[in-house]
Amino acid sequence: VLGPDHPDTLASRGNLAVAYVNAGRMTEALPLLERTLTDRERVLGPDHPDTRNTRDNLAAAQQWSGE
Repeated sequence: VLGPDHPDTLASRGNLAVAYVNAGRMTEALPLLERTLTDRERVLGPDHPDTRNTRDNLAAAQQWSGE
């Protein structure tokens, strides 16, 4: 109903990605975080707090996965 670019949809996608990280499912988490970051940068801008949070989550997930 909200669409793929709605901030609430982006938040849900980011939350799912973090859940994947917490479950050790990095193969699913990393691409989802990358896609969410790209979309948040486009929709919200690079300096929005939600965009920065996703960037931090992606960096942490990459570090934990050894990438």
